[in-house]
Amino acid sequence: MPSFVWDRDTDDAWNEPYEYEGQEQFHREACQVLSLMKSHYAEKDMQFGRDEQSLEKAIWLIQIDALEALVDALKLTEEKRHRIASRLFRDAVETMDISAYFHLAGDRAKKDLDKWYRNEVIPHRVFRDFIKKYECEDKAKNLSSLYSDLSRYTHRTYGAITKSYLLGRDNKIAYDGFSESGFRVLPHVISLSYAIIAALIKRFIVIAEYTQQIEVEKVNDIWSASLEKETVQRRFGSGPEQLLRTAPVEFILEFDGDD
Repeated sequence: MPSFVWDRDTDDAWNEPYEYEGQEQFHREACQVLSLMKSHYAEKDMQFGRDEQSLEKAIWLIQIDALEALVDALKLTEEKRHRIASRLFRDAVETMDISAYFHLAGDRAKKDLDKWYRNEVIPHRVFRDFIKKYECEDKAKNLSSLYSDLSRYTHRTYGAITKSYLLGRDNKIAYDGFSESGFRVLPHVISLSYAIIAALIKRFIVIAEYTQQIEVEKVNDIWSASLEKETVQRRFGSGPEQLLRTAPVEFILEFDGDD
């Protein structure tokens, strides 16, 4: 994929955040991918009845919601409104995963599908438990870890909230939101957000394929139409002709425990 952000590690995104041109390329490509995905889902507009309670309708509705969350997160990050964008990360994961559960679990999920249509909540742990029982425990652990990580943003833990702050004189913290121009926003949190969004967009497309919402050929066409021909080269890092810069504050993405 032309933009290196699509495969960027979150630690690297935090530690080397000054790749502005590379991030701009990713933003252009991601906007196009999401736009074409929306156009694909729009093909089923006006096909489902109001009172229909089918599996196909549920997956279509749920995945459109997840898709819109990704669209909003991308736009908000570009506008440096990272606090709101980060709240959408877990939302997108929960939503796309429940659609995968309804499809993959088949008849085992029928009761939960009926509950969903009755406006009841199907918690993410239902999908994790299904994966643990019918897929593999390691995959379930990875899901649990991801969900736990993203939950920090939703529940606004200390680590999540302090990403809106930077250090001033004498190690006094300063809030980035007190600057109307946005110049106080640390580039690290924007770089990190783009890396997370890239991973979530790819995850969404994989789930869309698994749930038979889009054909592989169509996905390939979307990538081909969205990705630019030339990659904007990295400027910072440990590679040849690159400058090495590091984060001014410590950051750890992985957390222990589960929500």
